[in-house]
Amino acid sequence: MTIYIETDRLILRDWDEEDLLPFQQMNANQQVRRFFPSLLSYRRSELDMQKMDEIIKEHGIGLFAVELKETGGWLGFIGLNYISENSKYSFEELPFYEIGWRLIPEVWGNGIASEGAEAVLDYAATHGIEEVYSLTAEQNVSSIKVMEKINMQLYDHFEYPELSNYNPLKKHVRYYKKLNK
Repeated sequence: MTIYIETDRLILRDWDEEDLLPFQQMNANQQVRRFFPSLLSYRRSELDMQKMDEIIKEHGIGLFAVELKETGGWLGFIGLNYISENSKYSFEELPFYEIGWRLIPEVWGNGIASEGAEAVLDYAATHGIEEVYSLTAEQNVSSIKVMEKINMQLYDHFEYPELSNYNPLKKHVRYYKKLNK
């Protein structure tokens, strides 16, 4: 199944082989990964990309590769991640869909994340998904602004599992949005 979602400036799609190197470079970038526990190795990024593409091909929804329509340049990913009952989280609401994004720094602050996220929310609503959450570190003000720009509401605060109490990324927020059909 080939996925192709278009916005004014973006194309959200399944993954291509050519996406691997820029995806690996993005996941090894300190600036991009500053609100994550660690950088990702090139091998781990390769495995993650393969898994993301498999999920899209199997379910028609997932974390989509994003490119700039005007140039065809790869920008990162935006999409939905399915959080199952068997995840590391202990939320009562499991399972649920989490909307998320990771973009190259060169396009930060240009409305790319919110434009792509809105398209993903519209796509999700037409595929029977009724609600989504979004998770990030409390310090990640930029992602929180995107969540608020796409009309998500603060749902709760929680502590990220697997991080020590001394880790500055331990405290997280979860935002929520009910999708209209």
